[in-house]
Amino acid sequence: MVLVRVRFLDRNKIKAMIDIVKFEKWLTDRGAEIIPVTNEYEALRFKGREVGVLYKSGKVSNRYTSLTIRCFKHNKSWYGKPKQVGRSKNYSKQKKKILERDGRSCFYCGKIMELKDVSLEHLIPLSMGGKNELSNMVLAHEKCNNEVGNLPIYKKVNLAIKMRIENIKDNQ
Repeated sequence: MVLVRVRFLDRNKIKAMIDIVKFEKWLTDRGAEIIPVTNEYEALRFKGREVGVLYKSGKVSNRYTSLTIRCFKHNKSWYGKPKQVGRSKNYSKQKKKILERDGRSCFYCGKIMELKDVSLEHLIPLSMGGKNELSNMVLAHEKCNNEVGNLPIYKKVNLAIKMRIENIKDNQ
């Protein structure tokens, strides 16, 4: 069991012991990501809505970290989960607009898609800084979309060209 004495950033300077392993599990269960510590003075670093650091000395990096530890200690709800990256609330509206704009052919293979098979594809992946905007989205078969994954845009376009050429050859 790894224990760290924690001093909160409040007027009362409350001190408490927390089990780092249990705290890590509590954070990950609530959607936070445990990230690598950056120096030998840090006991734990995590990313939720903000980055939080718990130092071996017991100090914390900011009010966000202090609040997070208090929620953990007193078994209170915590809303520090990172903002959702991925499907927006307007997913079906975006899909409909792109269907009107591009038709029902898959961006990658060029084949006509059944409506149940249509998925939105971000040309510049969200994980690489792409936006949830129509200008960054195309439609693709679920299978084609999964096959491409998180590739950079130039590799996606090259793959689309290759797949379309293969489909033309297959149809001759």
